[in-house]
Amino acid sequence: MEFFCYHRDRPGSTPLRTQMVEHHWTYMDQFAATMIARGPTFTGDETLTGSAHILDLPDAAAARAFAFAFAFEEPGYQAGAYRDVLLRRWHNTLGRTMWDFGGRQA
Repeated sequence: MEFFCYHRDRPGSTPLRTQMVEHHWTYMDQFAATMIARGPTFTGDETLTGSAHILDLPDAAAARAFAFAFAFEEPGYQAGAYRDVLLRRWHNTLGRTMWDFGGRQA
């Protein structure tokens, strides 16, 4: 089953997110096998607004476990960069991952 997980930034957290980026990537690498795509979201002026993760997981319980682990264990969240987490069912109509298109390896 596929899921969309969005982690919205706290206002003004861009400097903290920038400082934590390597810690974030290192943490997220442990979930690489479950990811279809991942990456930041921005405003029109390139201000960070959050992180989106598209996941392929066995069921809704596994998706909730991912969102819970992210919300309480991810270094940026622990440091206060994120404000909340949204989790929704999603469908990968292309049947491919971002890495199939040359995206940064998870």
